[in-house]
Amino acid sequence: MDYAQGRESIEKWDRVSGYILFAIGVITAWSSTSLSMGKFRHPGPGFLPFGLAFILMILSLALILQNRTKGGSSGPFWAERTWLRPLLGVIIFTLYAFLLGYLGFIVTTFLFLIVWMWIIERIRWLTIIGISVGVTAVLYFIFEYFLEVPLPTGFFSG
Repeated sequence: MDYAQGRESIEKWDRVSGYILFAIGVITAWSSTSLSMGKFRHPGPGFLPFGLAFILMILSLALILQNRTKGGSSGPFWAERTWLRPLLGVIIFTLYAFLLGYLGFIVTTFLFLIVWMWIIERIRWLTIIGISVGVTAVLYFIFEYFLEVPLPTGFFSG
């Protein structure tokens, strides 16, 4: 794929992303109207979601208009098998969310980081183990002791 074809493909998918983000903005703005907007100096619970949805709609329109093209064909969004790693990332995150309650925070986070860096990042094993232990420990201490957020203990709870 040459540069011009690649640029057209990116522009096409930027427009598609803009349309999706605009739709999300419209839905969010519409949903937030069921909450009280309040006054400008005393905003209600619907003020912030409505305002952010409005900003999202403006920025998504800018994305759509910025990437207008005069026809032309565009190539595929993902060439060959480059879609595989994002799909694996979604599967890994889904498994993390599912296993968190069963295995607990420490075990699930440690395994998640190992699998993520092995499959997605593709780095050396020694580095993977070191980062996984360090990040899991730091996150545990931040949530458990500083923020005092109860974390799932899984099968460790007894």
